[in-house]
Amino acid sequence: MAVLYDPVDLIRARLAKWGTAFVELDIFATDDPAEIVRLVDAFCRRHLGSPLAALLFYISSVGSTHGVKLADGRELVIKARPPAHTNPDHSHDVPSLTSVCRVLGWLRARGYPCAPLVLGPTPLANGIATVEEFFERGERGDAFRPACRKAIATGLAQLVELLRACGAEAVAVRHVRRPADLYPQPHAKIFDFKATATGAQWIDDFARRAREVEDAGEAPVLGHGDWRVEHLRFLDDTIVATYDWDSLGHLPETVLVGSSAHGFTADWSRPDVRRIPTADDVRAYIAEYEEGRGRPLSWRERRAIFASCVYALAYSARCQHALEPARVEWDADTFPHLLRTAGDALLAEGAGRA
Repeated sequence: MAVLYDPVDLIRARLAKWGTAFVELDIFATDDPAEIVRLVDAFCRRHLGSPLAALLFYISSVGSTHGVKLADGRELVIKARPPAHTNPDHSHDVPSLTSVCRVLGWLRARGYPCAPLVLGPTPLANGIATVEEFFERGERGDAFRPACRKAIATGLAQLVELLRACGAEAVAVRHVRRPADLYPQPHAKIFDFKATATGAQWIDDFARRAREVEDAGEAPVLGHGDWRVEHLRFLDDTIVATYDWDSLGHLPETVLVGSSAHGFTADWSRPDVRRIPTADDVRAYIAEYEEGRGRPLSWRERRAIFASCVYALAYSARCQHALEPARVEWDADTFPHLLRTAGDALLAEGAGRA
């Protein structure tokens, strides 16, 4: 049986960790937990036919995600996103979200382990919400275990191959492109890259070098752009549940794989666990993706994957630097440490034609 929480108390506790509730202010125009609960309750009554009774969980990140138990007993997940104009590089509009929902329906019809949709894109305060069934299966994984790592890499390869057959359903899914600037607008407002540029020049240098090596001309594929252990559940090293499908997008396969490789081990929802892979973990993951897709990587693909991985490391390192801009020495389990100690080697990994 799921643990139930008082909605106001849980949201207050979660927001206390953030300082400024940027996401909630964008969506609800308030950071008052009681007012947020009132707005969510009104949404439940109007669109789901039952008042809010309790929360199963609350996550504040790119969006505001509420695991809810309704008075009629249903357990659902309401995910509200900020208005698209608040972050053009990371937000969804109604057409793109509608297309994501259609792809998820297409996947479920083929037995893929993602949550059943209850309600498509619908206004919630200033944001856009969707509702899914509470879909909790299997166990969390440890991506540092070789068998789990292989399941994640192989799972991504299989998903990319499956989605090649997805047609009209994906027509409005976002096309993810590198911005004209070095980085996209950060995915959360707590990361202020401009205000914390001092001391980050070495990180930016890696990002520039990686961008120079990436193959910008590669045709895009449809895939999950944040494929990592936190968004998966396992049973005997088999993936039995998948989450965070807002990350669905069209992007080059090499970018998809490189980005996943840089942080496939990360689960930010769990305290006191190791999160950042080693360079050898990255190499093994890419090799297992190659095996899982059933055909070898060309030297150009390999070079672009490692470059995309280093670019993703630089972006993530920039996020960590933004939170601690005065910090110079970084612990081993951080993106800046991995970038500083292994960035050059990873960039060189695919440089030859051998």
